[in-house]
Amino acid sequence: MRFVIPIEPKPQTRPKFSKFGAYEDPKMKAWRKQCSELIEQIYDGPFYDGPIKVDVIFYMKAPKNIAKRPSERSKNRTKQLYSKFVARLLWHFKKPDIDNLVKAVFDSISNAGYNKIDKKGIVWSDDNIVCDLRARKLYSPEPRIEIEIEELGEWAKQ
Repeated sequence: MRFVIPIEPKPQTRPKFSKFGAYEDPKMKAWRKQCSELIEQIYDGPFYDGPIKVDVIFYMKAPKNIAKRPSERSKNRTKQLYSKFVARLLWHFKKPDIDNLVKAVFDSISNAGYNKIDKKGIVWSDDNIVCDLRARKLYSPEPRIEIEIEELGEWAKQ
């Protein structure tokens, strides 16, 4: 099952602490809520509760020096970077860390359509069923998150 979440990827933030205890950044909370709502609207696949394989691609917003169309007088390197950016072939190797991006989107998927009685969402029972994971970060003119989920057999590969 493949689906696209049309939202700019954001990394999971660390909890903040005050004299009243720990709390989550309100911007992160709002992003996860929006992401979960988008998933509820677009997801029409099966429910997973066994071992799964997940392939996720984070298409990140590019800085202006890459995203801006080069002029005719620009250097060849600049033109090459721009053409790779437009073709979505340019790796995003800066912050944020990929594990924090995965954590934020997996939490959003787990919360999408969460039913307090059954204690499960509409995509999977919990993100602990992910046994095989591939995650990538690329620059793109259209920031988004693409996810592909595949059911695995109950037994491990030999």
